[in-house]
Amino acid sequence: MFEEIFHSLSTLNYIVVIVIFIILGYRPPWWNRKTIDWLHKEIQDIPGPLALPVLGTRWVFTFGGYSFNKIHEFYEDMYRKYGPIVREEALFNVPVISIFEKADIEKVLKSSGKYPIRPPTEAIAEYRRSRPDRYASAGLVNEQGEVWHHLRTSLTSDLTSPKTILGFLPQVNEIADDCCNLIRQQRTKNNEILNLEDVMGRLGLETSCALVLGKRLGFLLPGGESENARELAEAVHQHFIATRDTYFGLPFWKFYETSAYKSLAESENSIYQLALELIQAAGDGTQESVIFQSVINANIDTREKIAAIVDFIAAGIHTLKNSLVFLFYLIAKHEGTQQKILQDSSKAYLRACILESFRILPTANCLARITAGELELSGYKVKAGSVLICHTGIACKNDRYFANANQFLPERWLDGEKPQTSSNATYLVTPFGAGRRICPGKRFIEQVLPVILENTLKNFEIQASKEMELQFEFLLSPKGPTPMIFKDKF
Repeated sequence: MFEEIFHSLSTLNYIVVIVIFIILGYRPPWWNRKTIDWLHKEIQDIPGPLALPVLGTRWVFTFGGYSFNKIHEFYEDMYRKYGPIVREEALFNVPVISIFEKADIEKVLKSSGKYPIRPPTEAIAEYRRSRPDRYASAGLVNEQGEVWHHLRTSLTSDLTSPKTILGFLPQVNEIADDCCNLIRQQRTKNNEILNLEDVMGRLGLETSCALVLGKRLGFLLPGGESENARELAEAVHQHFIATRDTYFGLPFWKFYETSAYKSLAESENSIYQLALELIQAAGDGTQESVIFQSVINANIDTREKIAAIVDFIAAGIHTLKNSLVFLFYLIAKHEGTQQKILQDSSKAYLRACILESFRILPTANCLARITAGELELSGYKVKAGSVLICHTGIACKNDRYFANANQFLPERWLDGEKPQTSSNATYLVTPFGAGRRICPGKRFIEQVLPVILENTLKNFEIQASKEMELQFEFLLSPKGPTPMIFKDKF
């Protein structure tokens, strides 16, 4: 029977069938074999989950068993299933390419040019365009090209200055002491802090305000957390979740006000108003803040100045909080680590612990870029203007780059192992981003963490009460509340 069908088909029939298969995305089993390596593989040849017409692959978060708060696990599955490069499709089948190999990630980040293009969080940009009374642009995170470069150079020179951060460190010691006192006040009879995120959030707010506004506002004092502070912390939390949902979900918010967009708009509004109240509470203290004064005196629109100060405060709360919770948890889970930190007068082991926490639990576990030029990644030709996601967090857990990659081993950053670890870490251990678009608060966080960690360990022995779960809130975050035990050392 098959022979009769075969002989009945004309050459034209064969061509029509082949064209239909190509349109539908069908590839025969031999398609990717080396026998056709002379064919240049392009974006459409990159493997990935099934893309539906118009909807692309975003259906997997509605019908495919994945949720937005586990996006990090979705990409781990995609890597296991499809390999070092994966194609998704956004609305209207716009390709989004994920890469997991160090060589590809390095190639992308090195090729960014003078004005690296980072895919904007469109919902935030849209909201800010709708409020010209408050915002003159989409902001430092979302702007591109010369506009971004002007904002960056105008707003962050003092925030990234070693001199500024060094001058701030005495205040950080005071803040660390107050945090230890707050831990003593907040503990249960079993020496347990039931919700470490709450305490670290207050620490993040106090530290960010002290740095940006030049005045301690007392959030770490017993009873010192005002209703405004609680509302601000919750608004920042909701803002990150709404940003995630509008960024990774199908963008129906462009056509009508979805619940995610409404939440984002409400949290943006709350953060702005509550941060303004903090600025007013700081009063004349802002005269002592190098950062505040440098922003206020910048040669830019006044709206840009206020928005930048608000954004600095909000970003500092969440990133510092998550970084500290991750760091304390990893230190608590690994026996002997706390003693080694205190016994090492050079502080090299302490710094190694922080670097290892950045590697194994990075707050920013991937970096997104839009390619400035054509690239070849894992054998595929990727044209200029393509959206790429560099999965640095997954690459950091690859045994090819770090031996026993899933284990917390600060020793890998010391002595004979250090050169190889540092070499492999370049472009992979990037919790604050990389290149020209690196987070301007990077130096601030890196200087604050050692002071707070060392001070805390001098006062307490830390123990983890339970295994930590992770969730994705646009940044990688602990799924709280996270309980932890703080036993006095004296």
